[in-house]
Amino acid sequence: MNSKQTLYKRKDLKTKHKLVVYFMVSAIFLVLIGKSFFVESDNFLLYAYGVSVTFVLLINFYVAIFKYEDPAVLAKYIEETGAKRGRSPKKPLVSCIVAVFNEEEAIEQCILSLVRQSYDNKEIIFVNDGSTDGTGKVLDEYAKLGKIKVIHQENAGKKRALGRAMREAKGEIFAFSDSDSVWDLNAIRKIVRVFNVFPDVGGVSGHFRLKNSGENILTKAQDSWAEGQFAIRKAFESYFGCVSCVSGPLAVFRREAIFNFIPAWEQDSFLGQEFKFATDRTLTGFLLGNQYEGARLKKKYANEDCVKDIDYPERNWQVVYSKSAKSWTILPNNLKSLTKQQVRWKKSFIRNTFFTGKFYWRKPILPAIVYYMHILFVVIGPFIAFRHIIYLPMKGDVWSAFLYIGGIIFIGLMFGLAYKLENRNCHLWVYRPVMSLLSTLFLSWLIFYSALTIKKMVWHRG
Repeated sequence: MNSKQTLYKRKDLKTKHKLVVYFMVSAIFLVLIGKSFFVESDNFLLYAYGVSVTFVLLINFYVAIFKYEDPAVLAKYIEETGAKRGRSPKKPLVSCIVAVFNEEEAIEQCILSLVRQSYDNKEIIFVNDGSTDGTGKVLDEYAKLGKIKVIHQENAGKKRALGRAMREAKGEIFAFSDSDSVWDLNAIRKIVRVFNVFPDVGGVSGHFRLKNSGENILTKAQDSWAEGQFAIRKAFESYFGCVSCVSGPLAVFRREAIFNFIPAWEQDSFLGQEFKFATDRTLTGFLLGNQYEGARLKKKYANEDCVKDIDYPERNWQVVYSKSAKSWTILPNNLKSLTKQQVRWKKSFIRNTFFTGKFYWRKPILPAIVYYMHILFVVIGPFIAFRHIIYLPMKGDVWSAFLYIGGIIFIGLMFGLAYKLENRNCHLWVYRPVMSLLSTLFLSWLIFYSALTIKKMVWHRG
């Protein structure tokens, strides 16, 4: 897809903003040079860790800012060019699918955001996964109006709920939303263009921000964090066509890219038991691994209807991210709920590492290196923090703590400035260092608790 990116020239970097961009990249580059040549260390592994972290940060920023182009913007340009030549754009049926469990207060907003999409060739399917509150009643009211189709079932988990809906869906494209999320009015229209123009794209991750960003410092920090996770990290992976997680708030796939893997997804197991988390990560893994794991998985589930009724060929699908296809979702507004959510996310990260990690090295070399280095950083990072903040000060090197915390704040500020470039009238960028500090000093340690309790499949949305 990169060869077509030259068809569209970026217009979003005005002169006054270029100075900020060059400042960010130059600052990170100077830190990398400083760590590489002017910081003395008698421990090569610690030296290599420090240099590697900064190197990964630099290439993420560089590619996301200077190389990434929104595939939806590119697709619009190409479609409009074709329209001028008399070619009508395709309008494939899109199946919008949502699994719901006890979301009585938030579900109506989700329903309306799907119903009001500007793209009209769609069907909307909600699966009520054994809700015990008034969720089912709200869904039935909209079903009576003919706005949506509702499937009621006993509680079976999100994967099995979505799997049932996919079996009944008729669309060429599956668009998933979390039940507490809402989509921009034109989100599906933009993503459909990507599938129309780029036949090798099998999955598209939309952008997401917080619906409840203004509640308190914690939600403001998470909102600025979410921007960087998508506009920087996913944009980096998207440039190479291998986004490692098509995230739940707005996750869109070609039917042919994932349909055969519904049974494997529903029955995903880890350490001898069904693994109910990693919904979006695992489904993305099946897509990324289609060419490498597809035949094996289809053989394993050969007797399932999703496999024996139709056998889609294995392909090297591209997985991309669209910055302009926006969604909003609710994230925790207190530390207790955030901790529970993070434990679930980290369990998903661990499980997916053992699946996607088997073949991601086959992807383009640069994102593959970053992918495996990130895994290493997640495991080693907490110990590096402990060394600089506790161990070395206890040995008399107090400055190590100040320098390390200063480095964490610096990284947060760089992501904060990137947030400001994307949201020029918003002041929430100043809260990004708060999330960096919280992640380093507390949340990063949850990876070990998550590993120890990984068999505990208790869902906490927060």
